[in-house]
Amino acid sequence: MKRLASEPSASDSFLTRYPVRMIVIRVVAVSCLALFAFAVADDSKSNFVTLTGAPGLTESSGLSFSMSDPACVWTHNDSGDRARLFCFDTRSGRLTGTCELTSAKSVDWEAMTGVPASTDAPAKLIVADCGDNNAVREHITLYRFAEPDPHAQTRLDLADYESLQVRFPNGAVDCEAVWYDPDENCTVLLAKGRLPIAAVFTVSDSSWTSADAAKRHALRKNNSPRKSGLGPHRVTASQIATLALPMATGADRDARSGDVWIASYFQAFCFERGRHSSLQEQLGGVPRAVEMPRLRQVEAIAVDSGSRVWVTTEGSPALLHPLSTETPTQ
Repeated sequence: MKRLASEPSASDSFLTRYPVRMIVIRVVAVSCLALFAFAVADDSKSNFVTLTGAPGLTESSGLSFSMSDPACVWTHNDSGDRARLFCFDTRSGRLTGTCELTSAKSVDWEAMTGVPASTDAPAKLIVADCGDNNAVREHITLYRFAEPDPHAQTRLDLADYESLQVRFPNGAVDCEAVWYDPDENCTVLLAKGRLPIAAVFTVSDSSWTSADAAKRHALRKNNSPRKSGLGPHRVTASQIATLALPMATGADRDARSGDVWIASYFQAFCFERGRHSSLQEQLGGVPRAVEMPRLRQVEAIAVDSGSRVWVTTEGSPALLHPLSTETPTQ
């Protein structure tokens, strides 16, 4: 999503508000600058998939592979659309299903991520209404719900999904990159700054537990949270790191390796899990940079069940394109 001319955002003034880990900035910033001139790859069309059957999908902004059918992928529009998701077959590109969240708002949906099933809960999707180009929003909103059937048209009522309003600890932040970390039981949000400075925030799963308990109480008492005057539960995200990454537009976590992939307009960066003992330690490492294919504006990235990394483009029809993630031979 293109930025509008505005006053400097909250994320632009990071250097004056947050302590920055200089070792990360020094190494990663140099890597970014050195690779910038080589950041646009040849426009290979041999493996791309055209997403068809959904003329309403004009700005693919979030991406997450289905956990019930790994051959399907979910996506959604940027701002200006209804609160809905589209699901496609990654082999044919054909639309397989949709999901609409009735009564939910779509101010600026920018990202989505999957939450794997556990022994006592089904696989879930989280959609993040988190875009804030001018850094003016008091809070963003996360929506969480059991993954719908990727081969059906689904409508979720208010009782079928959870909502969580999230504030950032030092004021409004533009955010387009979100992923879920099952090891640390948290949703991770990455700021998108004009400077190559990006704060990393987390929202604990315990926040959802509190929100769900309040919602269930309201439903039992009044049959509707709205009748009781109960609004979405509000929490404050916790900052855990600061990265030297420019214009992060999407992120995902490889479920097999634990690697974190972050997309920008020119490159994707892989923070390998390796032997790191925590997410904070993992993000403190030096990422591997991968060239982006020469596509229309890339706003979303996702990793499939086979550890293959994919991106989508804005525009209609949207393209689903694999990244070449092999390390070049020296």
